[in-house]
Amino acid sequence: MRSMQATLKVPRIHCGGCVNTVTRALQNLPGVQKVEASDVSKQVTIEFDPAKVNETTIRSTLAGVGYPAA
Repeated sequence: MRSMQATLKVPRIHCGGCVNTVTRALQNLPGVQKVEASDVSKQVTIEFDPAKVNETTIRSTLAGVGYPAA
C-alpha cells in the first residue's frame, strides 16, 4: 500500500474541540490512515492512500465541517 502525506494550514483551528472535529471528520474518509491536527500550529497533517482518497476530497471534507484549508 502506497501512502502520501499532506500538511494543510487550517486557520480556524483554535482549540481542542476544533482538533477533535477535524480529526474525526478526516478519519471517517476511506483511505485516510493517520491524522494529526494542532491548534498551536493551525495545521493538519494527513497520511492517506491516494488510490482511495485525494487532497481535493480532504479539503472539501474540512470545508464541510467548517474548517476550510488555506
